[in-house]
Amino acid sequence: MEDNPIETYREFIIEVFNRYSPISEASISLLISMGKIQHLDKGSILLSIGETSRHIHILYQGAIVSYYLNKEGDMYHKNIFLEGNIVGSMVSALKNKPSHFALEVVEKSTLISFDYRKYRELIDSQSDLKNFYISYLEKNWVIDKEKREVEIVLKEAKERYLDFITLHPNIEARIPLQFIASHLGITPTQLSRIRKKIKEKSSNQHM
Repeated sequence: MEDNPIETYREFIIEVFNRYSPISEASISLLISMGKIQHLDKGSILLSIGETSRHIHILYQGAIVSYYLNKEGDMYHKNIFLEGNIVGSMVSALKNKPSHFALEVVEKSTLISFDYRKYRELIDSQSDLKNFYISYLEKNWVIDKEKREVEIVLKEAKERYLDFITLHPNIEARIPLQFIASHLGITPTQLSRIRKKIKEKSSNQHM
């Protein structure tokens, strides 16, 4: 990691934390004092499978994906992280055990990184950060997780795809299609067919 004037990222850090719960200027200053800036090129591995996670990150710019590998070496997508997302293996950091998944940079990225142990100590000492932590877990590990599970069951693949690209314009230029397909709960072949049909329909409408 390299030292950068992290103070220049103050407003961004405030915005990310305040999405979940109001954070005091004092707590933000404490966070900034322990943060570091990382710049990673496309193809870099932020966390390897089998590596114990020691840091938690806020993605300022870029894109990162997480994935598992089975014994045969087949890849299974876990998540896509974009600007403003908190990135890391929470389970690995919490249990101090090797991560079951990898984090790979798929677009040149800038991250604000925190030592996880110090980050948790700070949360335990500040009531506003405790409220943030609870709200973050509720939204990401309960509400959003259930929403995604329900959509995979109740929505057609095409509808899930259209919702996804509406929410994230230009995402297909940033994230490999295999990760997008897995995120949507379909195969790359199914995604290719959906995209082809949409393109053909659009072309016919403009003839």
